[in-house]
Amino acid sequence: MRTRGAPVPDDLMVGGSARPGVRNRRPSRPRPAARRERRRPTAAMLVAAAACGLFALYLCQSRTAPFNSDGAANVLQGQAIISANPLLRGWWTSDVSFYTTELPEYALVTAIRGLCPDVVHLCGALTYTLTVLLAALVARGGAGGRAGWCRAGIAAGIMLAPSILGGTEVFLENPDHAGTAVPVLLVLLLLRRDGPGATRWDGWLVPAGACALLTLGLIGDELTLAAATAPLAVVSALRLTAGRRGRGRLASGGARRRAPIARAPIARAPIARALLAAAVVSVGLARLADLLIRAAGGFDRRPLGGVTLAPLAAVPGNADVLWRSLLLLFGANNPGAPHTAQTIKAHVLLVSMADLHVIGLLLGGAGLAAGTAAVLFRRADRVTQLLVAAIIAIAAAGVFTTVLRSLSNAHEVAILLPLAAALAGRLVPEARRRPLPSAGRRAACGPGAGLAALALGAWLAVCLAELCYAAAWPRTQPAQQAVADWLSGHGQREGLAGYWQADATTVTSGGRVLVAPITLSAQGGTGAVRPAADRWESSAAWYQPGRRSATFVVAVTGLGAPAGLSPAAVRGRFGRPVAEHRVGQDLIMLYRYNLLTRLTATAFPGPG
Repeated sequence: MRTRGAPVPDDLMVGGSARPGVRNRRPSRPRPAARRERRRPTAAMLVAAAACGLFALYLCQSRTAPFNSDGAANVLQGQAIISANPLLRGWWTSDVSFYTTELPEYALVTAIRGLCPDVVHLCGALTYTLTVLLAALVARGGAGGRAGWCRAGIAAGIMLAPSILGGTEVFLENPDHAGTAVPVLLVLLLLRRDGPGATRWDGWLVPAGACALLTLGLIGDELTLAAATAPLAVVSALRLTAGRRGRGRLASGGARRRAPIARAPIARAPIARALLAAAVVSVGLARLADLLIRAAGGFDRRPLGGVTLAPLAAVPGNADVLWRSLLLLFGANNPGAPHTAQTIKAHVLLVSMADLHVIGLLLGGAGLAAGTAAVLFRRADRVTQLLVAAIIAIAAAGVFTTVLRSLSNAHEVAILLPLAAALAGRLVPEARRRPLPSAGRRAACGPGAGLAALALGAWLAVCLAELCYAAAWPRTQPAQQAVADWLSGHGQREGLAGYWQADATTVTSGGRVLVAPITLSAQGGTGAVRPAADRWESSAAWYQPGRRSATFVVAVTGLGAPAGLSPAAVRGRFGRPVAEHRVGQDLIMLYRYNLLTRLTATAFPGPG
C-alpha cells in the first residue's frame, strides 16, 4: 500500500500526473478537425497543380479547333480596352457583349500575349478550367473528407473531357454563353456561406455579393437571367412562403413533431428576403449600367432578335433538338460519318469515347431526378434548389422558345453541363447513404466504399486519358494565315472583306493589316448592290475615309469556302481591280483609290 507522498510508478503516470489505477496509454490521436486543418495546404497545392495540368491539356485541345472571326472580334475588343478605350466607344457588338464576363479576361491575356489567334485558345482553356473547378467546389458543398472528394470527383468527371467533335468548339473556343457559367457558379458557391457557422458579416456579404455577381453577369450575358437571377428569386419566394406556412402551423397549435421542421425556414427568413431583393435589384442595376454605358458613348449592343415563344407544333421538334444538344454537351453524341483523315483514322475510338460519356449523361439525369425529389419533399438546401430551378428554366426555354433552331445552337444551353455536373455531385452519393448504427459504420465503409472509390478513380483515369488523347491531335493553323502573310508581305495595310474573313485576317496578321467587314445588300428592286459597314462585332473607326484608306477587297471563291463576298459582286460595286491574286480559296482584289468612299455613310449612334 502506497502512501500519499510515495512516488508513483511510471506505468501509472498519464500526461505527467499521478492517477492511481490507470495504466499508461499512448498519446491521443489528433482530432479529425485538426487533421483536416493540417491537410488543407497539401490539398490546395494538389488542386492548384491539377488546375495547371488541366489548363495545359485544354489549351492543346483548343488549338485543334479552327480560329474564326467570332473570337477574333473579341480579341480586338480586348485590345481596345487596354488601349485607352475601356467603354469600347464606337464599337458595335453582337446581341451578347460579354463585356463583364469574358472580355476582361481577353483584355488581360491580350496585354500579356499580344494580338494573335492564340489569345482565343488561351482564354477558352482558362475559362473552362475555372468552370470545372467551380463546378467541383459547388458539388462538394460543405462535405469534407472522402465524401467531399467523391462529390467533387463526380462533377469533375462529367466535365473533364469535352468531346473532340463538338465539345471543343462549344467549350474551348470563342465566348458564346459557356463562360457565363463562371459568375453563376460563383453565386452558388457564395450561397454556401449561408449555413451552419455563418457569421453576422455573412448575413450582409451573401446578398450583397450575389447582387454584384448577378449584375455583372446580366450586363455581359442575358442568359444569367434564366440561369441564376430568376431561379434565385423563385427559390427565395418559395422559402419565404414555406416560412409563413410554418409560422401558421405553430400559431394554430400544430403537431409538435413538425415544429422543428418548420423552424428552419422561419429562422432564415431575413436571408431569404435579402436574396429575393438582391435578385430583383440586380436586374435594375444591370439595366442602369447599360444606360450609363450608352450615355457615355460606349459600345452599341445589337438587340436580341428572332427569339420568341415557339408554336405548339414546334415543341416536339425543339425537344428533339434539346436532346441532341445535351448529347453533344455531355460528349455522348455520335460523331457521324468521318470527313477528314484524322477522324477517319480515329472513328472507332471516337465512337467508343462517345459511349463512355453516356455515364456522365446518366449521372446528370440521376442528379436531376434526385434533386427534384429532394425539392418536392422539402429536403433540399438552397443551392440544390437553385440548381434544379436553373436546369428546368433553361431546358424549358430550349423547348418552348425558338432559341434552339438547330444543333448548331447548342451553345445557347451549354451552361446545362456544369449545372448538371454540380447537381449530380451533390446528390448522387447521398442517394446511396443509409443511417447505420455506430457498430456497423466501419463495416459499411469497407468493401462497398472501397469499390465505389475504385470505380470513381478508374472512371476519372479513363476520362483523363481521353483528354490527353484529344490534346495530342494536330494543331489547326488559322484559315486566313496565308492571306495575312501575303497582304503584310506586299505592303497592303487596309482593306475590306466579308465578316468571316475580315477580323480573322486582322488578328492573324498580328495587327499589321486591318481588314474591315462589309456587307453587300440589294438596293430596292433594281438588283443593284451597295456596300455598307457590317455593324456586327466591328468598330465605326474602321470606316472613316478621312482616317483610313482601304485599297483591297478579299473575295471568296470555290465550293466549301466560308461565306464571303463574291468577286462578281465586288466588281459590280467597286469596279474592275487593277490586279487580282488568288491565295487558296480567297481572291485578293487590289484598287488604286480609297474604297471607303464608296460605302454608305457610317455614323455611330450617339448618346441618348
